[in-house]
Amino acid sequence: MRAIRLRVRPPEGRIEVSAPFFVADREIEDLVRSKRAWLVEKQREVAQSVMARAECADAAEIRAWRAAVETAAPVLVAKWERIMGVRAGRLAYRNMRSRWGSCQPATGRICLNVRLALYPPECLEYVVVHELAHLIVAGHGREFHRIMDGFLPDWRTVAAKLR
Repeated sequence: MRAIRLRVRPPEGRIEVSAPFFVADREIEDLVRSKRAWLVEKQREVAQSVMARAECADAAEIRAWRAAVETAAPVLVAKWERIMGVRAGRLAYRNMRSRWGSCQPATGRICLNVRLALYPPECLEYVVVHELAHLIVAGHGREFHRIMDGFLPDWRTVAAKLR
């Protein structure tokens, strides 16, 4: 690491500082003080984010999200299976904090985050295509990106909405 880095982490807006070992504590403190307005604004943005809302959801809200994703996902999976020439196994749905989806290439099982119901529909479609692409290529390397570019050229723009 060559520079001091400041981050505001969702969902609670925790401030995280990373710095090279040779940087004095005083220098870090001065930087944090000088960026106070920026940090406060970022914490406000994080507090109003979809993920902050999701952390406070009750069981009824989570059930509603699940119902929405369970209704939309099978249609998208069927559409994209035909387009991509792959076959998914069982679909599963979970309320996850750190992943939008997962795929087990050996079984074809795809798990989707019910929180996708809180985002525009293209986000669910992107995650479905992403997970189906793992049935072709397991990792996230150059070949995976080539496959995503071929099937969903604007995937990077959509993925940015989930960050």
